[in-house]
Amino acid sequence: MVRLRSRVVIPRPLRRAGFSVLSSLLLATLAQQADAGQLQGRVVDSDSREAVVGVVLRASPVAGGTPAHAVSDTGGRFHLQELSPGTWKLVARSLAYHAGDTSIVVGDSVVTVVIGLVSLPLVMDEVVVHARRDAGRRPAAFVERLDLADSPAGADLPQILEQASGVDIRRYGGLGAFSSLSIRGSTSEQVLVFLDGVPLNQAVGGGVDLGTLPVGGVESIDVYRGAVPGRFGGNGLGGVIHLRSRPAGGPALAHLRAQVGAFGTKQLSASVGGRRNDWDGLLLVDYSHSDNDFRFLDDNGTQYNLVDDEWTTRLNSDFDSGRIMVRAARHVADSRVQLSHTQDVSHRGLPGIGNFQALHTRFDTRRRISEVNLFGPMADGRAGYRLKMYRSAERTEYKDLHGEVGTGTQHDRNTTTSTGLRLEGNVLFRGLLATLFGGGHQERFSPERRLDPQPFSPSSRRMGTRAGAEAELSGFAERLLLHAGVQMEHLRDDFADTESTDQIEHTQTLWSSRLGLVIDIVNGWKLQTHVGRYGRPPGFFELFGDRGAVVGNTDLVSETGLNLDAGLLYRGEVTHSGLRLVEVVIYNNEVDDLIRFVQNSQRVSRPHNIGRARLRGIETRARGVLATRLHFEGSYTRQRAENLSPFSFETGKDLPNAPPRRLRSRVTVDVSVLSLHYELSHESRHFLDRANLRPIPARTVHTTGVRCPVGDAISMAIELRNLTDNQVADLWGYPLPGRAAFVSLDIDLSLSRN
Repeated sequence: MVRLRSRVVIPRPLRRAGFSVLSSLLLATLAQQADAGQLQGRVVDSDSREAVVGVVLRASPVAGGTPAHAVSDTGGRFHLQELSPGTWKLVARSLAYHAGDTSIVVGDSVVTVVIGLVSLPLVMDEVVVHARRDAGRRPAAFVERLDLADSPAGADLPQILEQASGVDIRRYGGLGAFSSLSIRGSTSEQVLVFLDGVPLNQAVGGGVDLGTLPVGGVESIDVYRGAVPGRFGGNGLGGVIHLRSRPAGGPALAHLRAQVGAFGTKQLSASVGGRRNDWDGLLLVDYSHSDNDFRFLDDNGTQYNLVDDEWTTRLNSDFDSGRIMVRAARHVADSRVQLSHTQDVSHRGLPGIGNFQALHTRFDTRRRISEVNLFGPMADGRAGYRLKMYRSAERTEYKDLHGEVGTGTQHDRNTTTSTGLRLEGNVLFRGLLATLFGGGHQERFSPERRLDPQPFSPSSRRMGTRAGAEAELSGFAERLLLHAGVQMEHLRDDFADTESTDQIEHTQTLWSSRLGLVIDIVNGWKLQTHVGRYGRPPGFFELFGDRGAVVGNTDLVSETGLNLDAGLLYRGEVTHSGLRLVEVVIYNNEVDDLIRFVQNSQRVSRPHNIGRARLRGIETRARGVLATRLHFEGSYTRQRAENLSPFSFETGKDLPNAPPRRLRSRVTVDVSVLSLHYELSHESRHFLDRANLRPIPARTVHTTGVRCPVGDAISMAIELRNLTDNQVADLWGYPLPGRAAFVSLDIDLSLSRN
C-alpha cells in the first residue's frame, strides 16, 4: 500500500475537551537591538510558569493595515515578522483562557514579550475539567483513547476499534462490510455511538453499522467501558464509543493522503484548514474504494465433507464511500461558536453467504449531520455553559430485485431524521463541581417499500426530553474524588397504523444513576470504582413490528442493567524506559428484561421481556518501554457472558459472539533507523447461537512489519497481515480476508510560516 500524506502537526494540549478557563493577560516587555519590525515572545502559565501551547495571537496595526497571526509552539514561543513601525494591538485567545489585549510599539528593534495566563472552570467541547491544569484527575469511567495517527494504513473503523480492551467486533467481510460492536459482552444495540457528541444510534433499533462510517477526518476515538458521563446522556447500558473529528483552526495547512493496497483498495483524502481574520476553518474531502475480491475456502455448504471444498473469489463485495466535512469556529466576546456539517455516502454490494453468493444485491447509505455549539464562561469565570443543537438525516436503500438474500424480491428505502438540543451549565464552589443538563430531541422514521402498490408505509416518531445533574467532589488534599449523577428521560412514541387508521402511542420514563470513586494512592497509582444503573428503551421495530415477519409489542419495557466495576490504574511519566500504563479491572454486570423474539407461528415472531444475563470478567492492559528501544503494549480479557434466560436449552450457556478469552499484543524494536514490529491477536472458541450448538473455532492472527524513515519528512513501511493465511470468519458463511501485504509511504510537509 502506498500512502502519501502532507500534514501539519499542531501541538494542542487543550484538544481534550473540557479545559475551563478564566483569564487575565499579564504582559512584560523588554526591548533589545535586532532586526526591525519583529515581535517575539513566550506564553506561560502565570502560576507554574510552564509553557502554554496552541494560543492564537493576533497583532493588528492601530493605524490600519493587514494583521499578523501566530500560534504558540510546544515551548510556548511565537514569532511575528515584517511588522511595520508603529503601535500594534496584540490579542491572545485560547479555548482555555480569557481573551486579553495590550498595545505594543514596534520600531527598529525586536520586541520580546512574556504572556502569563490564568485558568478557571469552563464547560467546553463535551467535557468538564474540574481544576486548573489538573491533568491527573480522571472520571470514574475506564476510558481508552485510540489515536488514529497510530492506526495501520488501509485500516477501517472496525479494525481500529478491535484494538481496544473489552471490545469485540463482528464483521461480515472486508472493508466497508456490515460490522457490529460489543463491549463487555453486550449487544450492539446497548452500545451508544457518537460523532462529535451527536448520537448515531436510531430509535428504529438494530445498533450502528460501523461499516458505513468513514475514518476520514477522525482524529481519535474514546471507548468508555462502565460509567457513562452525562454529556452522552448518562445512559449507555453497554458503553459508549465517541468519534472525535479534527477541529478547525490553527495555522494554514493542507493535508493529502493517498493509499492503494490489496483487493483493489484505494483511498484519497484532502483537506485545507487554518485561520483567516477571526474565523477558524476546515474543509475535508475523503474517498475510499475496495473490490474486496479476496479468495476464501468454500466448503459448498458441507462443513464435514472436505472432498468438495474449493478456493473461490468473493463476488459482489465491492465498496465505495465518500465524506465531505466543513467546519468553522470563532470567538464571540468570551464565548466560542462552532459550526459543523458532515455528509457521508456509501455504496456497497451484499454478497451473502460464501457457498451461495449474491451477485446483484446492493445497499446504499446517505448521512448528513449539521451542528452548532456555543460555550463560554459566566459569572467572571466561576461558572460556564454549553449549548448544542444538531440535525441529522440518514437514508438507507436496500435493493434485492432477484431475491438472492432475503425472502422474495425487495426494494426498501428508509429515511430517519433527527433534531436535538442540549443545554449544560456548571459551577465550581470550593471542591465541588456541580453540573446541570437538559434537552430534548425528536426522531422520525419513514419507511418506503418501492415494490408495493402503496410504497409509503406509516412513519414512526419518537420525542424525548431529558434532565439530569452531576456532581464531582474532591477531598483529603485532592487525593479523593467522588462522582455522582442522576438522569431522567421521558420518551413518547407515535405510530400510524394503516390497517385500523388509529394512532398508536407508547410512553415510558427511563431513570439512570451512577456513583464513582477515584482514590489517588501514590506515585501515579489510582483506585477507581463505579456502580450505575442504566437502560435501553425498545426500538420501533420491537414496539410496532414491520408489517411482516415481526409483530410489535407495545407492552415492552426498557432493558435495564446494574453495572459494577473496580480496578487499579497507573499512568507513568514519559521516560526512556519503564511502564507508562497499567490497568487491571474487574466487572460484574447484571442485565434484566432483555428483549427476546419468540416465534408465534411458522414465520411470525413477537418480542417479549424475558431475557436475563450476567456479564463478568477481568480486563488488563499495559504499555511501556524497555532500554529505550523496545516498545510493548498489550491487553488480555477473560469474561463469562452467561445466559440466564428461562429456557432449559439456553440457561447457563454462553451468550452469542462473546469470546471467553481475548489477547492482543504488539512489540516494536528500534534497530538503527528501522522500526520492526510484531502483533498477535487471539480469540478463544465461542458460539453464534444461544443454545451453543454452532461454534466458531479459536483463532490466532499474526502481523509483522517494518518502518524506515527516508529523510526528515518521509517514511516508508511494509506490513504483512494474517501471516498464516488463517481462514477466519466472525459469522458462519461470511469469510474474512486472508493473508495480505501492504506498502505505505508517508510524506509530512509543514505549510505553516510560523
